[in-house]
Amino acid sequence: MLDPQRERKDLPMVRHDPVQRLNDQHADELVDVARAFGGEPKARSARATSIDDAGIDLVVETGDGRRTTTRVAFATPASGARRRLAFRDLAQQAAEHLRRDG
Repeated sequence: MLDPQRERKDLPMVRHDPVQRLNDQHADELVDVARAFGGEPKARSARATSIDDAGIDLVVETGDGRRTTTRVAFATPASGARRRLAFRDLAQQAAEHLRRDG
C-alpha cells in the first residue's frame, strides 16, 4: 500500500516563477495596474517582465496597437514572499482607483 505522506516527501520541491505566475493568474489585475499607475489608461493587455523589491516592470499593449514598457513601484519595498502581498495591495489600489476615477 502506498503511503501518501511518504510519496509527497520523496518529490522534489517545485519553485514557481513569480513573473510567470503573475502573467498566468493575474492578467486582469496587471491591466488594471498599467491603467491606474503605469501611465497607460488605454491598456488592453499587460504582461509582467520582471518583479523586484521596488516594483514591477510591464509590457503594455494599447487599443491602437501601440506597445510600450512601464514600471510601477510598490508603496513600500517588499522582498521575497512579501512581493506577493505588495502586488495584491497594488492590484486592489488600482481597482479602487479605476472604479472611483473611471
